[in-house]
Amino acid sequence: MASHWSLEGCENLGRDSHEEILLRDLLKIERHEDRMITAMVRLTASNEKLNERLTALTWVMLALTWITFVISVPNTLATIFGIPKVSEILGLEVMVAALAISTATALVLVMIPSFTLSLSSMRKRMGRVNQGDDSD
Repeated sequence: MASHWSLEGCENLGRDSHEEILLRDLLKIERHEDRMITAMVRLTASNEKLNERLTALTWVMLALTWITFVISVPNTLATIFGIPKVSEILGLEVMVAALAISTATALVLVMIPSFTLSLSSMRKRMGRVNQGDDSD
């Protein structure tokens, strides 16, 4: 059986010139190269879609963080004011004013550009992250 394969190989070598064998091998390599390039393009497109989804999710999480921050401060004060002894000492006007001030302060902190959770600060950070991805 081994001699059969070797004889067949010798016959093929006799029929095909060395250049034809090299040409066929080069064509195989080019086909594999084309497949690899196609796979790389698909991977890049998939990576870009994933990046877009992650960016969208980041903005959703940022919005949820803002909402939580703005709601949690007044909610904590309302909880404290719900304690019977505190509500007896403080009047309704003081409680409403404290809640309004705490809500406004939380909103202002989210809007101030130098604050970590502000929209402009987050856009700058996202821009730096995206620029860092582009340079790779």
